[in-house]
Amino acid sequence: MKPASTVDKSPSEVLRCLWLAREIPLPLNTGDRTYTAQLSKALAAAGASVTFMGFSTSAASSQSAAEAFENGIHWIIIPGRPNPTVVALASSLPLVAARFGTSNYAHCLKATLRATDFDVIILDHYAMVWAIKHITKNGRGRSSRVVYIAHNFEADLAADTARDYRGNPFRRAALQANARKIRNAERNLAQAADIIVTLTTEDAERLTRLSPLSAKLVLPPGYSGVHMTDRQITPSTPRRVAIVGAFRWIPKQMNLSAFLEVADPILQSAGVGLDIVGEGPDLFRMSWEARANATRFHGFVNDLGQFLAERRMGLVVEQTGGGFKLKILDYIFNRTPIAAIKDSMAGLPLLHGLDYLSFDSMRGLAEGVAAAVDDIQRLNFMQRAAYDKCEKAFDWSQRGETLCDALRQTLHRQSNLPHGVL
Repeated sequence: MKPASTVDKSPSEVLRCLWLAREIPLPLNTGDRTYTAQLSKALAAAGASVTFMGFSTSAASSQSAAEAFENGIHWIIIPGRPNPTVVALASSLPLVAARFGTSNYAHCLKATLRATDFDVIILDHYAMVWAIKHITKNGRGRSSRVVYIAHNFEADLAADTARDYRGNPFRRAALQANARKIRNAERNLAQAADIIVTLTTEDAERLTRLSPLSAKLVLPPGYSGVHMTDRQITPSTPRRVAIVGAFRWIPKQMNLSAFLEVADPILQSAGVGLDIVGEGPDLFRMSWEARANATRFHGFVNDLGQFLAERRMGLVVEQTGGGFKLKILDYIFNRTPIAAIKDSMAGLPLLHGLDYLSFDSMRGLAEGVAAAVDDIQRLNFMQRAAYDKCEKAFDWSQRGETLCDALRQTLHRQSNLPHGVL
């Protein structure tokens, strides 16, 4: 991918973008980090000047980020660490917003806005709702167009999480309170934004209710991994299936637990093994390892393609929480047939029953997997059909060009308005 610094544009033509995020998106071990990293990189490659601001993670620094992104982005690392959770709980902001909206971040943001006149300010994730007041109070910030990147329709996700949580009652009360804060934050972000970027059409339609006048831009993720050009599942392929994900987030743990509760005994009885791939809390993993029979936890694997090549199916078990699941693209492009819980395949050009299997319940999904795992002909048909439909549909460079064009068009419309009209 060509770095933004090499794109042949005069200074007056370069689109100046300030990208505000929680963290430098490294390592690429979660769906939201991958989306942020690849879309910001693609925007820079499309010709925009991107200044990216966020905290450093344990694996990220300005140097490693510059190397990973081909020097196409200017990085501003926020000093210090996010606010402690115990402090953030007392805020009127959602927990994640209160944690990342530190005084150091606010100071860096205000200084950057004073120093540079940005055309566009991108608020990545609802956690950045705290930045709105600093943007509107700053003279330069008022002239910038605001973009909100909505990784999910957060109000529904938070409400569903609080409703479905079955653990500690005090934690459930905290989730309910946080859901109310998230609903308010999402409304404020939607109303402040000139453009709302969503990953699915469904989320764009939901956010239209909050902000009918803002432009909606649906940008499903791209895919930058390996494309397996051919694969043949055979009777010698191990009778094992996989769930890929990151399980540090409460909704992910809830979904996986709900599935394992019914699926582990069903798959054990059918002689089918279940492999869980991805990082999660040690206590969560150990609690399941102590009572599961068919299930194995593998954590992070270095070669996901090779791992999936030795499994017959990939599962999608997100019953709580909508949005686009990036792991589905890993399944598709590694030619792994998919079995999913109903309504968890948003944003894909696939038909259930033809390109993948869909089930109404966790039990139905487990029983369906046990019934389909030996239907070799159908498994191969599904993996080929899904790959063929998606092969040219998930290009990150196209996502960057689409976003860049939309931003330029918004600025062009603004410049053609009569003086004083916004």
